[in-house]
Amino acid sequence: MMVMDSLLSIPFFLITFFSLNPVFSFASQPSYKDHCASFVPESTPKELILNPFPLGDHHTGYFTGGDRIIDVGTSFNRFSFYLQPRYMHATQDSDLFKIEATLSLRTTPNTVYYHVGNFSYGDRSTYGRQRHYRRSYVTFKLDGFWSESSGKVCMVGTGSGYSKTGNTLNLDAVFKLNNVFNASNITSLVSGSLECLSSEKDENYFGPISVLMFPKANYNYTLDSMVADTDNEFSSGSDAEKGLSLNFNSLSFCSYPLSRAIRRLQLEYSSECNSSKNCTPISGSSGQLPSLMSLKSIECSLTNKERLRVMMIFSNISNYWIDQGFNPKTMLVGEGWWDEKKNMLCIVACHIMGTASSLAGTQVGDCSVRIKLRFPSIWSINNTDRLVGQIWSNKTANDPGYFKMITFRNYEDDRVGFQASKYEYSQLDRVKKSCPTHKPIKKNHGRIYPDAYSYNMRFDMSVAESNRRVAWGYSSPLSVGDQVFGFDQNVSVSVSVSSSPIEAPVVILNSGSLFNMSYKISIYYNSTLCDRNSLFNLSSDIVKISAEGIYDAGTGTLCMVGCRDLTSKTGTPIADSVDCEILVKFQFPSLDTTSGSYIKGSIESTRKKSDPLYFKSLDLSSAAFYTETAKKAVWRMDMEIIMVLISTTLACVFVGLQLYHVKRHPNVLPFISLIMMSILTLGHMIPLVLNFEALLAQNPNNKNFVFGNVGWLEVNEIAVRLITMVAFLLQFRLLQLTWSSRKTDESKKGLWDAERKAVYVTFPLYAAGLLVALLLKLKNDGGKAPILTTGYQHPSSWENIKSYGGLVLDGFLLPQIILSLFSNMGENVLSCSFYFGTTFVRLLPHAYDLYRTHNYARLGDGSYFYADPNADFYSTAWDIVIPLGGILFAIIIYLQQSFGAHYILPHRFRGSKVYEKVPVVTESEAVETTNL
Repeated sequence: MMVMDSLLSIPFFLITFFSLNPVFSFASQPSYKDHCASFVPESTPKELILNPFPLGDHHTGYFTGGDRIIDVGTSFNRFSFYLQPRYMHATQDSDLFKIEATLSLRTTPNTVYYHVGNFSYGDRSTYGRQRHYRRSYVTFKLDGFWSESSGKVCMVGTGSGYSKTGNTLNLDAVFKLNNVFNASNITSLVSGSLECLSSEKDENYFGPISVLMFPKANYNYTLDSMVADTDNEFSSGSDAEKGLSLNFNSLSFCSYPLSRAIRRLQLEYSSECNSSKNCTPISGSSGQLPSLMSLKSIECSLTNKERLRVMMIFSNISNYWIDQGFNPKTMLVGEGWWDEKKNMLCIVACHIMGTASSLAGTQVGDCSVRIKLRFPSIWSINNTDRLVGQIWSNKTANDPGYFKMITFRNYEDDRVGFQASKYEYSQLDRVKKSCPTHKPIKKNHGRIYPDAYSYNMRFDMSVAESNRRVAWGYSSPLSVGDQVFGFDQNVSVSVSVSSSPIEAPVVILNSGSLFNMSYKISIYYNSTLCDRNSLFNLSSDIVKISAEGIYDAGTGTLCMVGCRDLTSKTGTPIADSVDCEILVKFQFPSLDTTSGSYIKGSIESTRKKSDPLYFKSLDLSSAAFYTETAKKAVWRMDMEIIMVLISTTLACVFVGLQLYHVKRHPNVLPFISLIMMSILTLGHMIPLVLNFEALLAQNPNNKNFVFGNVGWLEVNEIAVRLITMVAFLLQFRLLQLTWSSRKTDESKKGLWDAERKAVYVTFPLYAAGLLVALLLKLKNDGGKAPILTTGYQHPSSWENIKSYGGLVLDGFLLPQIILSLFSNMGENVLSCSFYFGTTFVRLLPHAYDLYRTHNYARLGDGSYFYADPNADFYSTAWDIVIPLGGILFAIIIYLQQSFGAHYILPHRFRGSKVYEKVPVVTESEAVETTNL
């Protein structure tokens, strides 16, 4: 963490130091004699020297105050102290050194920004954020003297900042530090102040700013000697098992991955703890027990990487992500060392004593807190954590400051980069009694189920209680046999294990298809239930279950006994408190299934209903997205992209042929249905509007990474949009020509009446069809709990409307048929290539869907590029009915154009009024007739 702060602060310093700041260039320097001589005397500087300053080239600390020149929150804020070594001079007094430095104060925003989808939200306007950035830092250029014997520093200088109204400020200040010595230990704190030299009435005035730093130079580790004679102090307790051995030639607690491993730890208290009294080492919890602890390294020893200085910060989940700054009431500071014999980190921690209003007088004392931490080498159903430890006091129960032992572990499933080397089973005998007897595998119609070692064994899931979805979660295998499952291992670290092998209970395997497996299940509920027997009313925000059992790879069944963590009535986790009367079952679908493949499961309590720990059964479901399915899906998507390109190109060709047809026969334009032209035009326009972003450039936040590199799919999608735009422009041109011919041809006014009658018929048909579609949707989806997965989900009402729009497009010839009936025209209005070709383009997806249904599993909606289930009605029945209907409409148009519009009607319904071509007499022919 400190390394990251240093890297982030370097560019910040360069920007502020080298900026064109007129204050640094032209402002007069305050008098050192008037403001510092009484604190650190002045001396004549001599030659430049190498930097012997204890704070080094760059140092960080904390400050409070200064709200008139910098935005500060209610808590302490960080500041940075920069020293330029080339500006350090020896003086005529060997005890004094002249120094020049840059002091930069910076804060973090008080606004908490959070990310939702592709947008970030906050409670500041754009102008407010810009103004805050200008007031988030202030820089001073200082020079003065340091006394090596007294440890005092005094410097004067000028700075630049902004007022709350945004005005530029020219700041004169004096900076003083105490306890700047060449050697330091745990009790050493560098404190000081930055004071303004302007009068209080001056616009450039700001109040005193207190500063505090932990010195780093020549640090002496001393706390380990306090427990050298009481070595058994870190060996007592229930957690005496040896952990993983770490290789510190390549590891350090000040760098990744160890720094990440200790950054967020979940605290668990004894069952007697309901408040902070005698239950927590800190005093600033306001009666509430903190739920998290962060270990942040101040520095690690350069000579011994197994030593470190560490700060312990206690917080709650609600404010963990908010920068709390420096608060002595919620922090401890200490020294740690790695015990190679016990393979654990030992820490002696001290309280930071100070006030909430000022850093002056802050000191370190009362080093009675002990912490030990290890990385378990063996997992079991009662311990599946990557990191565990304890916090306790070496005081007696009657002493002030005593607190009961606290245990901790890695929070949730933070990937800390370490895992145990083996798993020890203890519940397999119960599994054999509670689960069905595994019979020898018989021929199972050639079905193959997921391999126990494959990635297919981990999955997200939807959780339902009483047929109502109430939560979501995920299940991840921990081990297969005694080998730890390693798919979530994202860091390669150097560890070694020196523990004797532990034999797991033996289960007789049937033809090698049975596997001992252990799982970790986490459930996050998003619904409040009134049922007192609900599992979620007996737990905190997250339900964690560790389970172990037997997986039958021949039938895809997994049966396990589980244990869940228990919490107090206030939701606080209770140490070493579990409920192991739980039965977990899963049924995996076969790898070669092509229908909707779902993992089904349940979590049941084996206790009696009268037991306080009994809970109602939970139903689990998840779409099985196997790796084999993913490979086939990638090939299918490639093929669908090609089919989209071909079909859209064909649509352009057929519309172009119709334009050529009306160019040769312009007299047929008024007889084309405006409703049909509008439907086809909207069919091309709406996808362009909904996917306009994809037409120009793909948003990287919207990529689907399930299928790996989808770069060329994006390129082809853009090509599809471009071709669709061409089809839209051609279709729109045909619509414009049809409309213009109606407006200009006064002899065809009767066609408007026929078009109006066609509207009166088609629109009620479309409305009735939409109503039926929505009712069917409500009937089919009623009472079903949705499945949380990357797979198929029940369509929403809007998706059903889109699907119905696809159905209307499939029957695009219906308005033309009805218009022909009302107008009784006898013209070849549509070219055969247009209505047969467009019908072919619209019906081909349904034929493809029949093929896809029988050869590919149903996946997420985002994986379909052709015959998208949300763009039309697709099912076995619809894929037969719709093509038959489309072909029927095309045949009817052919019969109407060949034998008359009423040819399809019974003889008694056929009318006599027929619109025919009337020969047009040109002006030249009229003159010739007159002459004759």
